[in-house]
Amino acid sequence: MSEKLIRSKYFPFLLFVFALFLYSANNGRFSIYILDEAKNTECAREMLERGDGVVPTFNYNLRTDKPPLHYYFMMASFKLFGINEWAARFFSAVFGALTIFITFWYTRRFANPGIALWTVFALLASVHLCIQFHLAVPDPYLTFFFTWSLFLFYAVVSDRRTYEIIWLYVAIGLGTLAKGPVAIVLPGLVFLFFLIFSKQMNGAVIRSLKPFWGAVIVLAIALPWYLLVGFETEGEWTRSFFLKHNVGRFLGEMEGHGGVFLVTFGYVLAGMFPFSLFLVQAFRNAAKDRHNHFVLFSAITASVIILFFSFSGTKLPNYTVPSYPFLAILLAVYFSKFPELKTNIKPSFISLLVIGVMLVPALIAGLQFDPVLKNESWVAWYFLPASLGLVCGFYFFVQKKNKTALLVSGGSTMLISLLLFFFVFPRIDAQNPVRKSLPLLEGKEVRYFQKFNPAYSFYLKKHVPEITADELEGFFEKHPDGILISVKRKLEEIRLPDHTEVFFSSHDLFESPTTQLVRVKE
Repeated sequence: MSEKLIRSKYFPFLLFVFALFLYSANNGRFSIYILDEAKNTECAREMLERGDGVVPTFNYNLRTDKPPLHYYFMMASFKLFGINEWAARFFSAVFGALTIFITFWYTRRFANPGIALWTVFALLASVHLCIQFHLAVPDPYLTFFFTWSLFLFYAVVSDRRTYEIIWLYVAIGLGTLAKGPVAIVLPGLVFLFFLIFSKQMNGAVIRSLKPFWGAVIVLAIALPWYLLVGFETEGEWTRSFFLKHNVGRFLGEMEGHGGVFLVTFGYVLAGMFPFSLFLVQAFRNAAKDRHNHFVLFSAITASVIILFFSFSGTKLPNYTVPSYPFLAILLAVYFSKFPELKTNIKPSFISLLVIGVMLVPALIAGLQFDPVLKNESWVAWYFLPASLGLVCGFYFFVQKKNKTALLVSGGSTMLISLLLFFFVFPRIDAQNPVRKSLPLLEGKEVRYFQKFNPAYSFYLKKHVPEITADELEGFFEKHPDGILISVKRKLEEIRLPDHTEVFFSSHDLFESPTTQLVRVKE
């Protein structure tokens, strides 16, 4: 690719268009099914239905998990495109593409066009990042505003432009509306450590950041909604969100998402694949290049995010996604020094070769463990072209064409992302119990007992009331054609009325419960 093209003012917009294609690929062809995605999407639908921009609800009950920014964008998308899967995910893809755009823009500004191009290539090659930007969840919004705020901070410290100071605090304020105080705490830690390690912790630099006016801007953006929702819910949303979903998640394990300190590093290793296999070398190179403030800043940012969530009691793969742009910068700086850089990259390419050879057999074996998907294990063969690409990457490495090897390997994982969303996910989605059972619920009175898949709420587009074991008899007497939704484990703990039967049972995809439907015996 010519340097003239990469330097042109139009090139970042071309990258945006390509990233938007990648991150929105086939978005409307598979169900809103993943638990968090279903709850977020239904919450936005209910707020739109009520015309309520303050109080989030799921199944018409207060939902305290997340602030409202992603709900607002989903509501706007529903108005534009209708209430459907594509609309729910549209702005996630947009903010993913914007993340690519700003990462290239600022990296080109503070490094050089070649490093900027390698950086976004490493990001576009991440299958996990592609999946994340396909989901109707708040993380794409946080990732963009978090990334933007950090680049703006570095720009302010470097160039002291007034308009960038304002945008810095606007980004932090919007990030706070996207995910909460983490959008303040984590950038604050990065700012502190960078100023210390770059030896810029002094009054002049701190005054140039205008922290007082910054606090005013952040509060002006975020505080009104937090006050309104607290007032409207008599403090219930505020207490639950801050104490349970922030302090509680950090101090302890929630919803079974825990693990030892090293779990977070495993998430990063999987999430930044294939180039995560070069992260050790990239960090070593960054340590040698620490006099370069942009490299130092990227290393500190990535390290702070990963270490912070390593100490968190609750650990999820999406928590460390905001570190990816800065890990990609470290990788790009490292890759840009090929072939002059003398370093041992053979173990990394051997690992890619092994993964390439084992990819299809491993997927076939893994799908055999899922009781629903074991008959669909043939979909693993869709990944054969990508598998061959990883093997070809090793071939070019043997030929001492390291950059070509990297390009082929990264292109192979981009191909994996496209194959996932165009072929694999739609076929797997056909087996999800919600999609299979929805026709059975049409025109019926529906209730749930203790637990049910939240995707039912989105597709039924109505309140699904909960009933107790003592109310089952009365429900089926009043509604002989009614249907009860629950999960196998909960139903096994009670005695169903004698005249009822479980007439539908299907294991939830990638989850432990088995969804079951109960009706009056025919």
